Amino acid sequence: MHNQFLLAALDQAWLGRGICAPNPAVGAVAVQNGSIIAQASHRGCGTPHAEQLLLAQLPSNMLGITVYVSLEPCNHWGKTPPCVDAIIQYGVAQVVYAYRDPNPVVQANDTSALLRQHGIDVLYMPLPEVDRFYESYRHWTLTHKPWVTAKIAQTFDGKIAGALGARTSLSNELCHHFTHTQRQHTDIILTTARTIATDDPQLNVRLSQEVKAKPVAILDRTLSLDAQATVLSTAARCHIYHDAQYPVRRAHPRCSYHAIPTHLSELDLNAILHHLGSLGYHDVWVEAGGRLFGALHQAKLVNRTHVYLVPLMLGEKGVPVCQQAGIFNQANTLSWLPMGNNMIASLDWEEDVCLQV
Repeated sequence: MHNQFLLAALDQAWLGRGICAPNPAVGAVAVQNGSIIAQASHRGCGTPHAEQLLLAQLPSNMLGITVYVSLEPCNHWGKTPPCVDAIIQYGVAQVVYAYRDPNPVVQANDTSALLRQHGIDVLYMPLPEVDRFYESYRHWTLTHKPWVTAKIAQTFDGKIAGALGARTSLSNELCHHFTHTQRQHTDIILTTARTIATDDPQLNVRLSQEVKAKPVAILDRTLSLDAQATVLSTAARCHIYHDAQYPVRRAHPRCSYHAIPTHLSELDLNAILHHLGSLGYHDVWVEAGGRLFGALHQAKLVNRTHVYLVPLMLGEKGVPVCQQAGIFNQANTLSWLPMGNNMIASLDWEEDVCLQV
């Protein structure tokens, strides 16, 4: 029974995934006599947390209420009051949560002890589904860098584009839907000025006839981005990373510019990820060409990789997926996701490989 209600709280947490950074997405449900009577999710930094929204739906002083929360309730002031205070003030009978908050401040204040001091029963019940949901938040908390997921589509002969880089539509509609779902649940999309020049993508979320803008990070070492690029009008905000040798002479609207160290005329990818982490982004979704895809893997900066395998052959003149050899040789866990006549190979890289602080 506890698992059922915790999974219901997780469903609520998914509603906030991708819009809450730097806060984690959290879901909560209130249960009385074995039935859910209210549910809520955190909807963005600076707005009330899930537990506060949940309790606000209930009449005062209802008896026998159990609150199920995907993440340990917060116990400190931020932009909103501590959730433990709201739980105590309401008089909840029991709190059940599925993931311990790795935030050192939360750990130091001991949520369970605070609640038990006020006669509230507390139960910690981990679930693998919730553990996976919060792995990016944990990674960001411990390393101060976002969790990086990179995707690329390739043909059976290992090509990502036609001769001389000619744009070729590869993956099917099921893969496109998967991509947009991943965009929706990420905090920021990472790409390159070269990809934008080649494909002129929108890099927004288009699902169920709704369009949602996302923040986009663009690697543009020489500040060559075309002022007419579509992404400049479709992104919620653009973070443009460039070489300090190239001063910003004409800033694009709704863009922030960040000078980054270079090595061998390439932007320091580790420095970029640290900066994105400092901005509060937990999750980065990478959509770019083989050059960035390979460089990120070679530097062991990727936590999860999705390779869309497409039953086409583009021949010897096609553009290969990447130039670097051995980038997939590190220890990983491989899973397969059928997508009609496409297949997604998902590789989760072992944590000791990826936790490059």
